[in-house]
Amino acid sequence: MRTAEKVWSGIGVALVGLVGIGAMSPTSSATTVSLSSSSTEAPARSTVTVTDVLDGDTVRAGDQVIHVLGIDSCDPSTPGGAEAKQMAESLLGGREITLRAEPGIDRDASGRLLRHVDLAFGYDYGHFMVTYAHTGADASNGGNRGYVASLREDDRNGRSCG
Repeated sequence: MRTAEKVWSGIGVALVGLVGIGAMSPTSSATTVSLSSSSTEAPARSTVTVTDVLDGDTVRAGDQVIHVLGIDSCDPSTPGGAEAKQMAESLLGGREITLRAEPGIDRDASGRLLRHVDLAFGYDYGHFMVTYAHTGADASNGGNRGYVASLREDDRNGRSCG
């Protein structure tokens, strides 16, 4: 699939999902599943409600700060970062998301949980965000090489914060 088709496909999926989750109450309760995992277990999953969007790749759910594995959005003080944060707020703010743990990876040096994020309608948030110039594929926090490679395939424009 060509890049333009992927972008429009991602936008279409997001719009369908937003319509579907628009009817959900942002205050609905979340069920939490154990976030611990070892390298031999299947990735643990948990459902949380986003209480604050810090930037395009970092959110808060209650007292937990979660950094999205595999992507790096521009700093919110830049034009690209402001756009990434605004997009994250519209997709994630006050909504339930599913966190997927990467076996053997739990937290970064700052203590943030490192997780893949699925939107309420099942679409991978990282794949959606890398189709925009404000977010790039990033392997600096570890993660599955195949997943990061697939993000890089979708990230044809690289990251531009200006």
